[in-house]
Amino acid sequence: MRKIGLCSVVLFLLALGWVIFVNDFRFVTEPVTVTAGGNRLTGTLVLPQHAPVKPGVVVFVHGDGPANASRDEGYFGIWEAMAQQGYAVLSFDKPGVGGSGGNWLHQTMADRARETADIIDWARRDGRFDARCVGLWGTSQAGWVMPEVARLRPDIAFTLALAPAINWLRQGRYNTRAAMAAAGDDEAQIQAREAHWRHIQTLLEQPDGYAHYRHEYGAAAALNADRWRFIRANMASDATAGLRHFNTPVHLILGGRDVNVDADETERVYRQTIPASLLTVTRIDEADHVMIKPLFARHPWLINVVGLFAPRSVQYDAYRQDVAAFLAAQPCGRGR
Repeated sequence: MRKIGLCSVVLFLLALGWVIFVNDFRFVTEPVTVTAGGNRLTGTLVLPQHAPVKPGVVVFVHGDGPANASRDEGYFGIWEAMAQQGYAVLSFDKPGVGGSGGNWLHQTMADRARETADIIDWARRDGRFDARCVGLWGTSQAGWVMPEVARLRPDIAFTLALAPAINWLRQGRYNTRAAMAAAGDDEAQIQAREAHWRHIQTLLEQPDGYAHYRHEYGAAAALNADRWRFIRANMASDATAGLRHFNTPVHLILGGRDVNVDADETERVYRQTIPASLLTVTRIDEADHVMIKPLFARHPWLINVVGLFAPRSVQYDAYRQDVAAFLAAQPCGRGR
């Protein structure tokens, strides 16, 4: 029994040591607070372990949902890739999340763009960063935010766009159909769900639509008042015209198995609108919307289990390598 107990302790210590080792990402962080978009935002400043005197900095623009600065540590892998190229990262809790004031559900995409522009201005004034090398990274819903940021701050150094959407309503229809088809639903079920959302859209277009929605659906109403307000304020969003505001490098990254955003439409519109001299595109055929592998897309609960012992294995290495290569090729990157 003593030997079994001793072996158990040794195995536990080895496992604990392994978890600590693999979760030791190669960057350092410090808390940061700014006022942006009229709200006091709390967030994280990520710094390379061996930072240049004045590193460039990548400002993160979240997708949909109540995101904290690290997206529950989901950004750690890409932060590490950026830090290894000598870049700092600024990422903030959304309004109303963590220590940030405000309510992200009360924001329009234009509000989010002004908030991001304020963060860029803060980074340039701060003195710790190369003011010429402030770029953007954004995903999904950020596809409606970053083009407006490019209009407000046309001298941003670059933009990394991960699976950005083009048109709000088309994206919703695509997501409904693609996700249901992937789940094995038949065409009749898909068409019924599409009809349901067309009806919801009709209500959203009415000034008193939420009252009708609550009356009609009662306890089955899935949207609360804040979410209704958010969708109603933003559902006309379309990125197409705004893409013309980019006049610095844009790197588009897409997943071939994305059921959230139509990767084909996004690539087509970006190529048609952004000059070829500014645009580069990478498509990782097996990846989903957030660059995770199919096993984890099918069984999300595995992310926390496997992520504890092999956190870098959840997303494709090709994604991190691609971002690192793009940053290395920029004037502020270590590759220059």
